[in-house]
Amino acid sequence: MINSTVKKVALVSLTLTGLLASSFSAQANDNLVAEMTAGLENNLASQMQEVMNVAQRELSLSIQAQLSETLFESQNVEVAASEDEQDAVLTSAMVKE
Repeated sequence: MINSTVKKVALVSLTLTGLLASSFSAQANDNLVAEMTAGLENNLASQMQEVMNVAQRELSLSIQAQLSETLFESQNVEVAASEDEQDAVLTSAMVKE
């Protein structure tokens, strides 16, 4: 009878130990997955921020280049127009003579 009780207690304690061990390992796996997910989210967030910063700089530089090109072309048109006016004046003066 005592032998039977000891066997039952040992069996119950082994079963509980097994359940507790599997529970701890399951929690450890959940924690590991949660840590990995958090790390991946942080890495993705920082990479997305870096991509957005690069895209913003490239867009800004592109707009600046287009604006500079437009201003340069408009200055060339103004210079050409003023040179045409000077040529017209000189041509008309030469014709009068």
